[in-house]
Amino acid sequence: MFCSECGFANSVSNRFCVSCGAQMAKSAETPVSPAPAVIDLPPPSFVPQFVGADSSLPLAPKKMSFGEAIKYCLKNYANFKGRASRTEYWYFYLFGILVLFSTAILSDFLYSLFALGLILPFITVLTRRLHDTGRSGMRTLFLLIPFIGGILVLVWLCKAGDKAANKFGPPEV
Repeated sequence: MFCSECGFANSVSNRFCVSCGAQMAKSAETPVSPAPAVIDLPPPSFVPQFVGADSSLPLAPKKMSFGEAIKYCLKNYANFKGRASRTEYWYFYLFGILVLFSTAILSDFLYSLFALGLILPFITVLTRRLHDTGRSGMRTLFLLIPFIGGILVLVWLCKAGDKAANKFGPPEV
C-alpha cells in the first residue's frame, strides 16, 4: 500500500507511513493470503523537513523552462540537498556551455571569470541530479576516473529520476 502523502510503499497492516508518519487510509481490498507479521510502528517523532502536513507531494518532477532552470540553479548555487529534474540539469548545462563559449570568444578574462563563477553551481546541480536518480552526490567523484567515469556519470544523468520520494526527498515541485 502506498502512502497518499509521500508515495512510500508500506505494509498493508501498517496504520502509519514508515517514511513520513501520515495515517494510512484503509482500503476496501483484503489480501488473498495473510500478510506477514509486521510490527505496527507509531508515527515517528522526527518528520523529515521536506514532508509537511498540508503539502501534497507530486509523483513526478516538474518540467522547468529554460529561464526557470537558470534562475533556480543560480539561486541555489550552494544547495546540495534535494533533487534536480533532467530538464533542470540539462537546461542549466546548456546555459553554462553557451555562456562559456560566448565569453571565450569575447575575452580570456571574461571566460576565466565566468568559469570560476559557474563551477560551484555546476557541481551542486550535478549532485542534486544524482540525488534524483537515487544516488549519492559523492558519485560525482567518478568523474576523476579517466574516460570510464565520465561515461558512467553521463549514463546516470540521462536516466529518469525516481517518480516517488526517495531518501533525498520528494521530486522537485
